[in-house]
Amino acid sequence: MLEKLYNESKLWWFLSLMGATVVFTWLQQTFFVSDILYYNTYGDQLSMETIELMIGGAKKYAWVTYLATPLLLLLRVTLVACCFYIALFLKNENSDFASCFNITLKSDTAFLLFGLFNMTYQLLVPATNLTELAANPVSLMYYLNVEKIPGYLLYPIGLVNLSEFFYWGMMAGLVRFRYNISLSKSLSFILESYGTGLLLMILIFALILM
Repeated sequence: MLEKLYNESKLWWFLSLMGATVVFTWLQQTFFVSDILYYNTYGDQLSMETIELMIGGAKKYAWVTYLATPLLLLLRVTLVACCFYIALFLKNENSDFASCFNITLKSDTAFLLFGLFNMTYQLLVPATNLTELAANPVSLMYYLNVEKIPGYLLYPIGLVNLSEFFYWGMMAGLVRFRYNISLSKSLSFILESYGTGLLLMILIFALILM
């Protein structure tokens, strides 16, 4: 199974992920985001005129979301691939960027699958405001009182979720297949490469939000 997944065309896989992500975005914007969610979220904080302006702006610039979605996907996959490639370079291991990109691209499917799960959850448990709509039921953050958590801890706590664990698992399996190493070594490599990049991102966010 891992061999078949790894050998699938990168271009076809990227286009499929991009297409599915855009479709998910359209479904959410069309069927899940409604005016009433804005009123329920900001009704006690903003005037009706201001909320109406927010709704109008969101609808007017909805195209930005569809444009940003594939760009963010490409950016995420490329940055993680860079972490892999730099780690391999420092270890003097023979590899190429295309292999690293292939692994991170295929592993990104984990987020798509859990995006589908979240959409199914929203159908079963309709949100009453935008905060509930953005909530992730497979994340630790979902079960905590966000208002009592310092801003600099929101990002690292948000990373504690099943989709992230599944993402690590897919990367570990593909790294194990590509470089013919044990599962423990592949997990160690991911910790050294992706984990280091993730720690850097956490520190950057912490400094910004402190």
